[in-house]
Amino acid sequence: MAQSPLKGKNKHQARTQETQARILDAAETIFSEQGFEKTQLEEVASRAGYTRGAIYAHYASKEDLFLALMEHRVFTKFTAVRQVIEAEPEVSKRPGIFKRWIATQIGDYSWGTLILEFKLYALRQPRSREKVQHIYDLLFKSSGDNFIELLFGDDLDKATRAAVQRRLAIMGAILSAVILESHFRPKLLPKAHLQAVLEELYEALIHA
Repeated sequence: MAQSPLKGKNKHQARTQETQARILDAAETIFSEQGFEKTQLEEVASRAGYTRGAIYAHYASKEDLFLALMEHRVFTKFTAVRQVIEAEPEVSKRPGIFKRWIATQIGDYSWGTLILEFKLYALRQPRSREKVQHIYDLLFKSSGDNFIELLFGDDLDKATRAAVQRRLAIMGAILSAVILESHFRPKLLPKAHLQAVLEELYEALIHA
């Protein structure tokens, strides 16, 4: 039987974790519906069933709440794909797993657009830029091992690892650009066709 994630915690810790989870769930809904700029903390609090003060007890600002949500989503998504990659004993098959995962992210239109909106905001906010960069660092860590080594093995030289990491970053930028462009050209760039195109781009760009 699966253990409850709250088991083993004291009442205060359990209550704090539950409150944060409810706030993040509500925040994801409101941010997705209204975008970062238009979202009001009062609406998030109301959706979560709390007062605005309860949100400030956990997050210093709307910006901090969004960053917490972003980090939570990044951690959750990458934990899931890392587990699948780590479970594959043949290193040669691991890049294919990641390629297919990258391509499926095209389906997350609302979140992809929301991330772009926040990145534009963060460009003008040094503190936010630093936190976003920290979140990017999480993408390349896996159980203490470099994510590039997890994907391609530990026999890559330093220059090759750096080249692959740059290309993965560029692949992420392409994904963001495609999500944005598809809002304006839905007939030319339908979701049904984009996944195959992104897999082709990955194959052309990533070769270690």
